[in-house]
Amino acid sequence: MNWYRRTLGLCLSLNLLASTPLVLAQPVLAQFPNLDNQPTLVREGYALFEKGWIDPALEKFLQAVQQYPNSVPAQLGLARSYLKLGQDANAFEAFRRLTILEPTNVEALETLGLLGSYRPEWRNVGIDALTNLLEQPGYERNAEVRAQRALLLFYQGRLLEAVADYDIALEQTPSLSTQIGAAQVFAYGGRSGQSIELFESYVSSGQTLKVYEAQAYSFALRQQNMPSAAIDVLQPFLDANGNPNEQAQLKAELAASYAANGQYERGLTLLDTIQGQPLMVARALRGMSFYTDAPEVQTRAIAAYREVLTSSSLTVGTAREAADALSVYPSSRPTTLATYRQLAAQYPDDISLDIQASIWERQLAQISAQELRQRLLTVTLPENPTQLQYIASSLAKLDPPDAELVPFYQDVLAATSAEPFLHYRLGQIYLQQNKLELAQEQLRLYAGDDPAVLLFQAEQARRLDDSDTSITIYQQLINDPTSSNQVMTGALQGLAGIYQGQGRYTEALALYEEIIALNSGNDTKILGQTSLAYQGKFISVETAESVLDQWLTTHPANEQPPELYSLVGALPADPDRSGLYESLLAANPGSLLIRQRQIQVLAMTDPDAANEAAAQLVADNPDAPEVYLLQGQIAQDTGKLSTASRAYETLLERNPEQFDAIVGLAGVRFQQLRYQEARRLYDQAIEMAPDDLNLRQTSISLTVAQDRPLQALEEINALQSQVPSSIALQRQERLIKEGLLLHRGFQPVWERY
Repeated sequence: MNWYRRTLGLCLSLNLLASTPLVLAQPVLAQFPNLDNQPTLVREGYALFEKGWIDPALEKFLQAVQQYPNSVPAQLGLARSYLKLGQDANAFEAFRRLTILEPTNVEALETLGLLGSYRPEWRNVGIDALTNLLEQPGYERNAEVRAQRALLLFYQGRLLEAVADYDIALEQTPSLSTQIGAAQVFAYGGRSGQSIELFESYVSSGQTLKVYEAQAYSFALRQQNMPSAAIDVLQPFLDANGNPNEQAQLKAELAASYAANGQYERGLTLLDTIQGQPLMVARALRGMSFYTDAPEVQTRAIAAYREVLTSSSLTVGTAREAADALSVYPSSRPTTLATYRQLAAQYPDDISLDIQASIWERQLAQISAQELRQRLLTVTLPENPTQLQYIASSLAKLDPPDAELVPFYQDVLAATSAEPFLHYRLGQIYLQQNKLELAQEQLRLYAGDDPAVLLFQAEQARRLDDSDTSITIYQQLINDPTSSNQVMTGALQGLAGIYQGQGRYTEALALYEEIIALNSGNDTKILGQTSLAYQGKFISVETAESVLDQWLTTHPANEQPPELYSLVGALPADPDRSGLYESLLAANPGSLLIRQRQIQVLAMTDPDAANEAAAQLVADNPDAPEVYLLQGQIAQDTGKLSTASRAYETLLERNPEQFDAIVGLAGVRFQQLRYQEARRLYDQAIEMAPDDLNLRQTSISLTVAQDRPLQALEEINALQSQVPSSIALQRQERLIKEGLLLHRGFQPVWERY
């Protein structure tokens, strides 16, 4: 679970900061405008206002704006009067009208920034006003304005922008209000380490934390794996006589800290004391589930959110929150989909609900990848920022991300910054496409306290052939007791992939045993294990195919996890699986492994077309090493040795130690009767993989071709000491001995009759 989902996914942050003091104080009303040449009504209004007679002043200003609708002084007087009388809604509209008449009016912009925090629907207006104010001369580096905009951005879920504003505000000597505001936003904005430093500085200056500030501090401490300290921060605020809502929120946060500290039973006991607030309890249970896999916590969380969905006072926002929370638990995902479908039917004008329902239909394999693309790529994104946020959030849940939807990802990111994890998803796509610079840029835009960043960096290092760094990162995550099952699974799979690439199949399979134990009941992991076991020659092709057939008969055709691609791609090309290849490629056209198998099937009936297809695949994916291997193999198998040679040589120019390219080029040189070059290449390959029996046998065949049968027999004898029961070696030895006898004019005894 990434830091952003932990923050806004729980919907706790807005509650915690709802009471945060505003950084901008109530605006000090500027001097009266120049009233020379102003109508009598305007001058009379200001005279009454100056005496403190606000009600009669308001009447004068109302008359004035009716008679002089374009008068800035009249509109300003009206806005000030409403504000002075505490009529916030009227003041808000009056100041908005003033910005139409005078877009750079500082008082109006500052006041709208203040009022933006009063109501959720005013926030975007407040953000726009403060953005305009920051563009005015002398305000570019104004720390208070930056801090106020940061809070509004945070309320809107635009965490990265909020953090960026506070970074600028803190460059100057920050006020205490700016410091404590930044500490809270950093806690929830993926900068928990810096948040803790700010809290410590604030407390050391003699300030006392308020309860909502302590909750943010506790959250930051948990993020830094300091749950005991998080508990210590919160416990002093427990008060049986305190505000019930405030105490309920405090207990919810404390329960999560207990769970993080391995004391989930104590957390559950604490939640039992919260009365009449089922949504608060549900949120707390979900927060606890991030830190413990205890079935009791999960069961109670599911039950709590289902109870929320049955409430007679259920709102759309709460229903969405409950549906999103239930999606964390696989058994409850059908409820998530049903909820979104129901909401979409009730609110047909909200396109975000349709998108959320569609994405969950795809996640649950009820529609194909193509159908989801057709729906999303024809969507006109709404202007409503809340709907955009929901669209971004739901798109970020699409796992694995769909490379064919890159234009949609880009459009959503251009329209809203409310879902930083969407940058991570886009980075994953670029990483799979080997577009490493683009991937790195998306990772930079994401950032935050998230182990997923380490998983990303490990895969990035692997693709840069820095396996040592990749292994170190994976082992760090595996050995970290705070790693979630999801992170642990990702790290184990990543490390298994590296071991597989190094030919260390036994170690890789041992890791897969741990993966399956962590994901009991998830038979997609069995597919991954089978693929690995087959490639390591631990099971036969028949056994691997039986696992595949069993899976295909028990799962919907639209369910196509990455492990399915791995197993189908590992098995030999088979014309009987042509339909499966087409289906998988329709869902993921970028799967080079499946495309390779499809081209290999084509080569069985139309070699020329297969060579053309392989060449096109290289042209479309010039940075992907595997396509050159395919081109080399197809060309080699169809007798186009020059093409095969160029393909392998291209790979070796990029990476002189590319094992498969070395072996492939050795085979080409063997076929071209260029034995000395073939010998050098085979020796290099054997040095890299001394236990590869097939490679050693091919090398022995080369020795025979060089008319060195006795040396070949010596090589077989040496190899038989390592693999004493190899039937293939025995057969090869027999053929060599036959050749020797025939060469000397003898007929073998077994051929005399």
